[in-house]
Amino acid sequence: MKKRWLVYALIGILFGVFDFYYQIFLYNTFDQLSSGFGTNFVRSIFVLGIWLVPIVPIILYESKKSNSSWLPALASALTWSIAVVVYYLTNAFQLAIIGVPSRPEMHISNRNDAFFWKNWIDVFINDLVLNNLEWMVVALFGGTVMGLLLNFILRNRAKRQ
Repeated sequence: MKKRWLVYALIGILFGVFDFYYQIFLYNTFDQLSSGFGTNFVRSIFVLGIWLVPIVPIILYESKKSNSSWLPALASALTWSIAVVVYYLTNAFQLAIIGVPSRPEMHISNRNDAFFWKNWIDVFINDLVLNNLEWMVVALFGGTVMGLLLNFILRNRAKRQ
């Protein structure tokens, strides 16, 4: 296996952790602003646009390195998929180990509580499985489309020159 694919996976891991805390930062930042179409539109740009940051360089590099149409798409889908899984694992880690003031019942220090494991089963099913599957479809489809689209643009630009 090429080392670059391990680098893509590592980028996905780092981006998943980064995006979790980035989303919290955005939520806190935009929460202080009044809501409205303009604010919600700008928020959407920041929330979704950040997902292009890791894959654009990956697509550019993989396009040049492999000279393939599908490998850049696969690389971006892989990176996004790993980022999605790590995002939700980071959420679970924060709930269990770091702690969240609004969810003290999820912290590991409350493991003797009668509802601790029931709460964690709910988090596991809803967050770690269902939400992960939902966003995994977006990551696989969106990553593939973005990889193919950007690669197509690069190839057409190269043919013109």
